[in-house]
Amino acid sequence: MRKKTSSDLSKDEYMEPVFFCKSCHSLLILVDEDLAGDGWDGSYCGKCHSTDIGACQFGDWLKEEERREQKRKELAWRR
Repeated sequence: MRKKTSSDLSKDEYMEPVFFCKSCHSLLILVDEDLAGDGWDGSYCGKCHSTDIGACQFGDWLKEEERREQKRKELAWRR
């Protein structure tokens, strides 16, 4: 099965809001409400444990992920 790209998304899918880790770009965002407080809602990345969480539309996140993947391929090719 082929990986879905940003151009494959319906308008509703593109506009879907998501939370993502600004450090590793993961969508695996967890919330520990027991730790929340002092202006922090308890959100953290389940992959790298960063608390630097952003929000955007899914289509925008996917476009950025495609750009990052292309950059990784270019860097690997140069080695």
